[in-house]
Amino acid sequence: MIRLFPLVAAVALWAGCTTVKETHPPRTATEQLILSHAMIDVAAQIEADAAADKKVAMDFTYLKTIDIEFCKGELRARLLQLGANLVTNSTDAEIIVEARSPGLGIDNKRTMIGIPSIPIPIPGVGLFETPDLAVVDYKKQHGKAGLSITGIDAATGWHVFSVGPLLGDAIHSDFKIIGLTLYQNRKYLDKKPR
Repeated sequence: MIRLFPLVAAVALWAGCTTVKETHPPRTATEQLILSHAMIDVAAQIEADAAADKKVAMDFTYLKTIDIEFCKGELRARLLQLGANLVTNSTDAEIIVEARSPGLGIDNKRTMIGIPSIPIPIPGVGLFETPDLAVVDYKKQHGKAGLSITGIDAATGWHVFSVGPLLGDAIHSDFKIIGLTLYQNRKYLDKKPR
């Protein structure tokens, strides 16, 4: 028995375990990139010559959407590119620009020829799903962003300009046959910087 102790100790040390802590954001990186690039696409379409060389304050009261901070940043960046002088206080502004979005999200579409996953209840454990057995598999994520802005004279409250609604998009798709990728579309990665 004493002779087996070194062998048992060696096996115990060899069979040790490693624990890795993983955290997961609410959305995947791909989903975040699709949404961000749809917003980049729509912001690039904004043309507002009336804001050039004017003191402009942004009003995001009516912009209710996910990834709000990125949307605000893209709008500020676009107005700066158009020549606006952004101010933080509306009392210092000549024009107040209100932003709103009719929608920002991702439409998912999948077409598959084969055997879909099958949920199998296992007592005491929960639900187990078999993997898909796809002969032909097409998956598409279409990110869409809508945006409108309105310029208001800060002193009088009169309308200066309106833009939109404008629509931007970003596409992420894969087409596979028997697990082999034949085609990929990464429209949001192909876009050239402004």
